[in-house]
Amino acid sequence: MMKKLVGMMILSLVLTLAAGGNVFAADNEAENMEAALKLADTTNSKIYFLIEKAQEAGNVLQDNYLQDMETIEDEEEAAARTAKYNQDLDLLIALLDYTTRTLTYTTINAIEKLGVDAEVEWVEVQIADRTVMVDPVRVVGV
Repeated sequence: MMKKLVGMMILSLVLTLAAGGNVFAADNEAENMEAALKLADTTNSKIYFLIEKAQEAGNVLQDNYLQDMETIEDEEEAAARTAKYNQDLDLLIALLDYTTRTLTYTTINAIEKLGVDAEVEWVEVQIADRTVMVDPVRVVGV
């Protein structure tokens, strides 16, 4: 009889601890998800700020290029200005791409360390006369 009582108490204790652990894990999971969402929001805010600045710079480059092209009559000079415009725009886009990818992948790694899944969510962005893809973060879940 005593063995059964001790066995029941141990079983009750194990079940209580097992259930309590799940509750703790669920609380921890919710905290991790909240932290992951906050990380993604912070990174995405930075990315959209960088996109906005790149768009502004691209518009200035394009406006200057178009104004220059109105006054240039020499074909070689026009070709040189076009090449310079394309080079400057390529550099601007490459800088945006590198910076946003770095932010995105750093954030995804940090989110995954919390036990939450995240992925790149590509969006189209217009910079001057080009459409490019930029990569904000999207939290998928646990």
